Order: sequence, then structure tokens, then C-alpha cells
Amino acid sequence: MTVSVDVRERLARRIAGEIVLAEDPGRVMRRWRELFHVSQITLAEYLEVSPSVISDYEANRRKSPGTRTIKRFVEALLDIDGKRGEPVISAFGRLMDVEIPSSVLLDAREFVSPVSAESFCSIVGAELLTPKDFLEKELLGYVVVESRAMLKGLSSEGFAKLYRATAGRSLVLANVSTGRSLTVTMKDNEHKPGLLVLHGTPRPDLATLSLAESERLPLAIVKSSTAEELVRLLRQFSQQITPSSL
Repeated sequence: MTVSVDVRERLARRIAGEIVLAEDPGRVMRRWRELFHVSQITLAEYLEVSPSVISDYEANRRKSPGTRTIKRFVEALLDIDGKRGEPVISAFGRLMDVEIPSSVLLDAREFVSPVSAESFCSIVGAELLTPKDFLEKELLGYVVVESRAMLKGLSSEGFAKLYRATAGRSLVLANVSTGRSLTVTMKDNEHKPGLLVLHGTPRPDLATLSLAESERLPLAIVKSSTAEELVRLLRQFSQQITPSSL
């Protein structure tokens, strides 16, 4: 997969801007490094510095990074992802116009090779609640968002853009209560996720299940894991299908 130079440049400006404007730049650097699935060791090797330097920046044990450091940091993340086939850049390219804050976006990735929806459910330990014939045969990627924060911060237009961006992909909503508020936003939308996974609810209510069935929306739930564990499982799986060891 190859994205346009414009997408790469826009993403670079977004990352750099968030770091520069942050009250806690180290935390923002760590969040973006983790979103790109890059370890401190890998990043340090690429930048030819000690891993302790990366750790010190992220823990704010060093003074706030200057423009040159931020530029090198951003370029390193983009270059490493490029060597892996651009799975993260491509995912953000699709989400560029959705305007989801990176603090709400827990993870996003395009698969280098399509993954069956049933395999995806197996990876995260999800239980499918709608008929299998609702499922798309293959998923092209996934997006994980913090559902409560998203409900507060995303407009109706933003929701429509998000569902368009996740068509053919899995949208994982972390820390939901019943899922009703979010599934209602999908009603009458032309585009819908290839698979909607609800995390944090023991079981959606009947209204949510009925809406999913009437909209032919593939719906699954994850009961046991925390949002952090869910993301960790997805990142581990993603690393297995990444064409580079970087």
C-alpha cells in the first residue's frame, strides 16, 4: 500500500503540532510512538541514540524537545512505518478528515493482507451476536476508539465520516455501557463498519441488538479484557503479519 505525499505531510504536521502544543510533550510522544507500534529500542536504533534518551523524553526527564528533535522523531516514525508497508500511515490517511483526537484514538492500522472477520473475532476473543451472513468476508484493517470520549467530542458529521472510513474494517469501541448511543448514530448511514466490536459491556440491550439486525450490522462483544489488553492483542497480531522486522 502506498499513500500520497500529502497524507504523509499532513500526518507529520499533526504529530509535530500536538507535541509542540502539549503541556506534557513526553506523554504525547509516547502515545504516537505506541500508535505506530514502534518500541523505544527500535526508535533509538533508528535515531542512533540510547534507548534511555527516548525514555527520558517520554518521562519528561529531559527538557521539552526542540524543533529539530521533534522533526527527527516524526520522520523516524513515518520512515519505520513506510518500511513496514505503511499500515499506520494508511489508517490515519483514511481518518484524516474525521478529526478524532489522538487521545481518543487508541489504535488504528491497515492490514498488509486482508484478515477474515472470524479470525479477527478469534484474535480478540469476541463473541459474534449477529448472524454470520452479516459479516464481510475479509477485513482490511481496524480502528479502536475510546467510546465515551468520542461520544462527547464527535459531531454527527464526524460520525458519518468515521463510519465511511471504517467501511470494510473493524471498528472497536472501548469502554461502552450498552452500545445503544453509538449504534443509533449508525442508523440510516450509508456506510457502516465491516465489523463493530463493543468492549466493556456484558451484553448489549435488546434495542441495540434489534438495531444491529435491522441495519445488518455485524456486531460482536469482548467481555474479559481491558482496553489496554485488547490493543496489546491487536498489536501483537499486527506484528505477525507485518512484512518487516523493524
